Amino acid sequence: MHSRAEPSQDYVDLLAEYKELHKDPKYFNGICLITHLNTVSNIIMKEGVKSVLDYGCGKALLYDDEKYKSMRLNKKGQTLPKPLHKIWQLDYHALYDPAYPKHSKLPKGRYDAVFCTDVIEHIDEKDVDWILEEIFSYARKFVFLTIACYKALKTFKDGRNVHVNIKTPEHWTDKLLKLHDRHPHLNIHYSLDVLEDENAEKPVSLTEFKKIERK
Repeated sequence: MHSRAEPSQDYVDLLAEYKELHKDPKYFNGICLITHLNTVSNIIMKEGVKSVLDYGCGKALLYDDEKYKSMRLNKKGQTLPKPLHKIWQLDYHALYDPAYPKHSKLPKGRYDAVFCTDVIEHIDEKDVDWILEEIFSYARKFVFLTIACYKALKTFKDGRNVHVNIKTPEHWTDKLLKLHDRHPHLNIHYSLDVLEDENAEKPVSLTEFKKIERK
């Protein structure tokens, strides 16, 4: 069994690969969360959230007091009126991404909500269980997850797809239900994204949010 203290060698190797990709300013800006902004904002309001951890946040530009202005929300060029933590009126927030030096320090404490968007498919299968357990251990009220069940457009230098852990929605659903058994006080909001047509010139990702209610 692998753990934070003893991750697999594949975890170590992948982390080095993602650090290299992060050197390109176009990669992993943390824009994925913007796709779900309305959904997330509604959940935050309903749950009375005042603290957030974004786990696997990338460069987290949407939280940056200046750089958020450079992130386009749509083809019309619209931008956020404020960085995310100010839109949500949070008391505090934490950002964690082990592949990006600015946010690589492991957070402490617990948070009302933990977000993890388009991260899990980037983690080797041998390390997924302990990382998911770590994510859930940080949450007080809910966990918000999106997991891609298809190949990415990006590849590593050796040609491998950056989505190293592609599984079916059924596989991930089973894992989430087992996690909920161990963390029954949490709501789990999640989407297991698939492609509408893998053979299309520009495949469209289908997102359907589901919820596992706290017990």
